[in-house]
Amino acid sequence: MPRSDRADGFTLIEVVGALVIFSAGVLGLMNVGSSLTTQLRYSGARSEIVVMANERLDSIESMPFDSIVAGTTQKSMTIQGWAYECTVTVTDLTPVLTRVDVTIERLDGLGPSHDVTSYTSAVW
Repeated sequence: MPRSDRADGFTLIEVVGALVIFSAGVLGLMNVGSSLTTQLRYSGARSEIVVMANERLDSIESMPFDSIVAGTTQKSMTIQGWAYECTVTVTDLTPVLTRVDVTIERLDGLGPSHDVTSYTSAVW
């Protein structure tokens, strides 16, 4: 059989090289997908935390000024499987002005947290 000078198909080295490049690309996409999943989970938790902190602050602001008592309260909660602690601190600044701080943070110190501050006053 006569041998032709033209090459048909790919060599083994070319196929292995293409598989290595393809595998690196797939692994890179999987890594990006994992990072995006984590960021989406953090974003969802942050949204819930912001809503909870603002609701707590709004509930205190809607109370009559005379019934707001200075002090600190803490409450544990679970958001998306993570343990959080909500701390509400009420400070009397003057007889007619009170500062309210609401902080929600993870117990392990990782991940999203949120704090918000507002002031309430008596009717003059």
